[in-house]
Amino acid sequence: MLGKFQFKGETAKDLKETLFSLIFCTFGDLITGITMGFFSHKLNALPALMVLIPPAIGMRGNIFASLGSRLGTYFYTGEIVIGKKNKILGENIMATFAQTFTMSFYIGIIAWIISQHFGMKNVSITDLALISLLAGVFSAFLLLFFTFAIAFSSYKRGWNPDNLTAPLITLAGDITTLPLLFFSMEIVVVVGKEIKVAMLAFFLLLSIFSLLLSSRKVNAKRIVIESIPVLLICGLLSSFSGSILGMKAEEILSVAAILTIIPAFLEDGGAIGGILAARFSTYLHTGEIRYGEKLPKKAISLFILMHLEGLIIFPLIGIFGFIAGSYMGLPTYSILRMILISLIAGEIMVLIVNFLSFYVVMLSYKVGMDPDNVTIPILTSLMDFIGTACLIGVAFFLYPA
Repeated sequence: MLGKFQFKGETAKDLKETLFSLIFCTFGDLITGITMGFFSHKLNALPALMVLIPPAIGMRGNIFASLGSRLGTYFYTGEIVIGKKNKILGENIMATFAQTFTMSFYIGIIAWIISQHFGMKNVSITDLALISLLAGVFSAFLLLFFTFAIAFSSYKRGWNPDNLTAPLITLAGDITTLPLLFFSMEIVVVVGKEIKVAMLAFFLLLSIFSLLLSSRKVNAKRIVIESIPVLLICGLLSSFSGSILGMKAEEILSVAAILTIIPAFLEDGGAIGGILAARFSTYLHTGEIRYGEKLPKKAISLFILMHLEGLIIFPLIGIFGFIAGSYMGLPTYSILRMILISLIAGEIMVLIVNFLSFYVVMLSYKVGMDPDNVTIPILTSLMDFIGTACLIGVAFFLYPA
């Protein structure tokens, strides 16, 4: 009886913590939508910025949610003790800036290549790379502080950081990235060509310096070596994540209100994957689950928990989509249809991400990589494809246009 009571108590605690973070994340995405609407007129001056927005937002979440996942593991393995100095924190900060410089430059180049393919000729590679780098550096300082604050404060309060860091950090990345991208664009537009080249050269030197510095520290070196190849692939995937929407563009526009729920829907899918990945990684490091074990009870309990939370989260997203679409005068399904589409698609997505997160963590552990460094970027990038496919697929399967 005591064991059952403890299990129920632990499950109730997980439910409270994860549900809080997911609901907060869902409604927080309203800010992202408002920000996009507020700055949308500026996209007329630089349409190529639309190509940069998805990978820039994804990169923030991938880098800093992974940092949050590592911090959670450090707490539970005793590598970090609150109140004591620890070199591992400094090495994580060092690696985070190395990731930010490298990936900002990379996604700026990818965005320029894609924009050229779509015929957006009024932007240079220097402009997009510099906008990406400036926004990346500005957001890094904010998100670094936010990540440490969330991880340390939640642990001090007796909450599990793994239940909070991934969704709240990805939300913070969404909220900060858009305004900082537009702010960086304003800077780049007004400065001269020579200053742009000098600024870009300065950031490239900083990037090289940060990589060299990280290579001299054991923990920082491992983080960079394991994460950068994965982040490069994830950045490319994020840049092409709109392909599914493009294939169904005409049908989607006939019920354009469905577009209003995509950000929150994908955000929650990525957040659930991040929570699961962080928890499974911690369980491996602490020995609570072992590699090769077939779906332990702890994993099944988390799977059920995510499905139960989906019964609350996804209907809320459908309701929001209907209200937002109606308010903006967009063609929409009825409120009941919006709820049904979001709920069914969401539960399918949760089913997929449950197993995907468990086996991605196990696979990374098998090949000798730290799951905290690679699984969240992989899962959040994959969820862009999977989540969009689930939502659009269910919508037009149930209610063909």
